[in-house]
Amino acid sequence: MARIRSRFRRAATLAVPALCLLVSAEAGAAPDELLDPDAAHEDHHHMPPAYAEPGWSMPPVSFAEPEYPLAAQFVEADSSNFTAGGITEVQYVVVHTMQGSYEGSINWFLNPSSDVSAHFCMRAEDGEITQMVNLDDRAWHVGNSNSYAIGIEHEGFVDDASWYTWAAYSHSAQLARWLCDRFGLPLDRDHIVGHVELPAQTHTDPGPNWDWDLYMALVRDVVGEGVVEGVVVDPDRACAVTATADTVLTTTLEDPAALGDGSKCVVPAGTELAVLHAGADMIGKRRVVLADDSPCAELGDAFATITHFDGFCSLDELAVTGASVALDGGAPIVVGADGAFAWTGVGAGAHTIDGSALGFRSVSVPLDHGGYPGARLVVRLPSTAAGDSTGGDAGLDTGDGDSDPPADPTTAGDGDDGGETGGSAPNDPEDDEWPLPATFGETEESAGCGCREGLGSSAMGLPLGALLLLATRRRRATALRRPR
Repeated sequence: MARIRSRFRRAATLAVPALCLLVSAEAGAAPDELLDPDAAHEDHHHMPPAYAEPGWSMPPVSFAEPEYPLAAQFVEADSSNFTAGGITEVQYVVVHTMQGSYEGSINWFLNPSSDVSAHFCMRAEDGEITQMVNLDDRAWHVGNSNSYAIGIEHEGFVDDASWYTWAAYSHSAQLARWLCDRFGLPLDRDHIVGHVELPAQTHTDPGPNWDWDLYMALVRDVVGEGVVEGVVVDPDRACAVTATADTVLTTTLEDPAALGDGSKCVVPAGTELAVLHAGADMIGKRRVVLADDSPCAELGDAFATITHFDGFCSLDELAVTGASVALDGGAPIVVGADGAFAWTGVGAGAHTIDGSALGFRSVSVPLDHGGYPGARLVVRLPSTAAGDSTGGDAGLDTGDGDSDPPADPTTAGDGDDGGETGGSAPNDPEDDEWPLPATFGETEESAGCGCREGLGSSAMGLPLGALLLLATRRRRATALRRPR
């Protein structure tokens, strides 16, 4: 935090008119927009330098609860800085950069003379979110577009990429995904836009340092609210994938250099990994689920650079086609050739998922579902031919023998993209330091794009949640060399 704070004074002196907090109308406004008294609240209002500086205290929270379930608090902007009930039809989620501090911007929105506000503010250090304007109220952040845009303000300065932290990207992606789902917006760059991309704006935020490819990958990879999705795989069909170059597996899409040793695993060229499931292409990487005796299995599920490996299997080569899964004893779902299943409208709380198939051991695994983000699972259904043919409880392989001990309940993680909850159980369940990867949905991978002009179409897809490995863990017969 001290490092972040120390950047404020230098960055504040370099601040350019990119302040997403502030708004202007003038050029390009249609006549009916000029008649709108709120159309004047656009980009020409700049936050005073004092508010951009650190040292501000968080004001008292409002009586109302935030609408976004992951927001830390609701601090309502001054009533003179937004239009109550002014949202018409939401068409955009807008990414802003504050050109200042988190607490200072919140206090600026409370100043009745500021004539500016946004729906959400986000802290760079940890991704904390404060809601300041209700979603049916018109915040004043993008001038003529205020009536159909929801604004997310990110702490920092457009000329300093270090403000765009992993926490900011991942937590903002969760918020953007939740907003898109709430308002029925496609997960693409025509509807998730930067401040600069809307008409008649004078600001440049979030600027060239914002990584749109990463951000959109994270947005698309989040599992939606109340959704539980996954695949059923046969752990005895693990796919042998060979490293073609010296590489690194990581628990998130972050640069390996930014991760500690517990969040990455070095893989020398020629190393063979045993992969139970591999997700879609996410900015050149795939999330892989590794067998327990595979090198790097201690990471749980991890991200692998696609061009560094040969031998990825198709989903139907690993799936248990025709398997049935049931949630809380309800009607079973019969999976298809790819082994996929999904439930919607799943409430937060404790659940049980049962899996079965002819010739396979039945499993029953717990799921502690947080509601949002949703959960992603890889259910391992071992063949009866590979071990105990009597069926019974699913086992978790502890890695210290060939037998399957009774199952330890695993904590099912939520599908969040911050890499803080969820994921496969580590080999050592006592290891509290084991970092969990972020969970994200692998859909609409071809939509959107970070390289486009204006509001044209483009593409990408991640982080924030983690693949939940909820089922049995069995060791493969073939021992694999673990890289040293």
